[in-house]
Amino acid sequence: MSKKKVVGTGGELLMHQLVAQEVEYAFTNTGSAEAGFFDAFLTVPGVQPILLLAESLVLSAADGYAKASKKAAFVNVHLAAGTRQGSGQLQNAYFDGSPMVVTAAYRDNGSFGDHNTLGASGGFSQMGTVEDITKNRWEVNDAQGIPMATRRAFKEALTMPTGPVYLAFSSPALDATGVEGTIQAAQALEMAQTPNGATLEKIHDALLNADNPLIVAGSDIRAAGAQNEMLELAENYSLPVAVAFFDYGGFPLKHPNYVGMLDAMSDKEYDVVCCVGYRQNTRASLEDDKFTNAETVIGIGQDPAMLGNTFALDLDVLGDVKHTLRALNAMWKPDHANLAHIQKRKMKLAAQSEERAAKQAEQAIKLSKDNPIHPIYLGDAMARNLAGNTMLVSENFRASDHLMPFGYTDNDWSLVRTSGGSLGYGLGGAIGAQLAAPDRPVVLSIGDGGVMYSSSGFWTMARYNLPILTVVWNNMNYQTVRTNFAAWGGNMEAQNKYPETFLGDPAIDFVMLAKAQGIEGEHVNEPGELEAALKRGAAAQAAGEPYLLDVHITNVGAGSDSTWYRAFGSQI
Repeated sequence: MSKKKVVGTGGELLMHQLVAQEVEYAFTNTGSAEAGFFDAFLTVPGVQPILLLAESLVLSAADGYAKASKKAAFVNVHLAAGTRQGSGQLQNAYFDGSPMVVTAAYRDNGSFGDHNTLGASGGFSQMGTVEDITKNRWEVNDAQGIPMATRRAFKEALTMPTGPVYLAFSSPALDATGVEGTIQAAQALEMAQTPNGATLEKIHDALLNADNPLIVAGSDIRAAGAQNEMLELAENYSLPVAVAFFDYGGFPLKHPNYVGMLDAMSDKEYDVVCCVGYRQNTRASLEDDKFTNAETVIGIGQDPAMLGNTFALDLDVLGDVKHTLRALNAMWKPDHANLAHIQKRKMKLAAQSEERAAKQAEQAIKLSKDNPIHPIYLGDAMARNLAGNTMLVSENFRASDHLMPFGYTDNDWSLVRTSGGSLGYGLGGAIGAQLAAPDRPVVLSIGDGGVMYSSSGFWTMARYNLPILTVVWNNMNYQTVRTNFAAWGGNMEAQNKYPETFLGDPAIDFVMLAKAQGIEGEHVNEPGELEAALKRGAAAQAAGEPYLLDVHITNVGAGSDSTWYRAFGSQI
């Protein structure tokens, strides 16, 4: 691997290391303590800064880029305070295992003073702000160590299990002049490619002979680039496939073997369950126990923390998911397809798939005249009217993502989202995804509540002329919270009053919000207007312009008719 010696400031050494690492973009919100780094943009070409107007957007944009590009994203934020500002989205990245290198300057709270603006408090380290939401973290005091520490950070972020890492550079280290350093790119450490043969034989036998098997397809399949291997496994053994928590992009939704999202279906009738790259979203209560009736539970994954942590495994393989699936598929014999139970399962899955598709189409037609617009009809209309090969960035748990044409082929859609649950992901995630995939149409599907966590992201879309089509599902509600409140019951359910979930009075005008930052858009109030509006949005996108549709939809679920909120000064 090539290496070179350079002499420059600490900031220039950092920039040289980023160039060697083939970093395209530095996602950032500027700060004066990092002046040595920003000065290097003027002397070391090759990295494009992407300015976002809040640290949470910086982190979510980096996450969207990492997910869409399968590369490690680079971030620079401002000191301990800026790090904390972005911590909600850093938590999302850690939850999902997104590879990124997050950097900031730091001020030593001994020599600089123990009560310094934006810095860590006296007696504490800046590392403490991120220790539970990063894979690893380091401080760098000596400018000569900047290239080595940065190289190590990229190696750590990219090596399975992937995840965000954090580097804090002292301001004097970034500002130092005449520093000599060695620049050499880092690579991810490669996992062993040959899984244990005896274990694979047992997995093969279990899947082949199961009466009611189930595959749970998780997001690490896409992180490993193992989509084709997953598809081959499902088709070989005629296996039903469920996807993880709202991860509708985890398996082709129109494929006959797809059976639904695990968290929305029963997991009790299966005798063999094989979890592949599955990142659980579970609790420890008895009612949340998974696969309690299964005779054999199998785990295949590349993150040891995700294997056997919330439910026990009978068989497991820790390693690159792609290598493991490839080895398992090699054990399949053509004559296995003739087994009676394999053929029976194949026909049953095909019949179930046809029935599900017919019901979805019938439901969309039935709801197409509802006014306000029904979310089922909006999801169906988006699937039919937006471009093929769309990359959908979703921040909307109550949207109709399950109607979108997600799959593995070139014309299918793909999904970028976080399962971490911290709101404010969508706009930044879409910006990062579009930068990672400039030749693909990117659509942001986002709830009205989510927009307001990160609305300054429209400015960044406009500045860099990113042709993202934003569809706001506007029901003036924190609908997920309201439905959870209703399920909880108590006085809220009895009185149909759900504190601080109604977002009207005043209504937020998202078209004006976007226009104030340089993006055109329109309101969509009537169901008869929807499809034409979607086509106009797609046309603007195809012409290279960002566009926004503020789609006024009806509330659904428990408490959907409630617009109550505690008026200011009122006692009830």
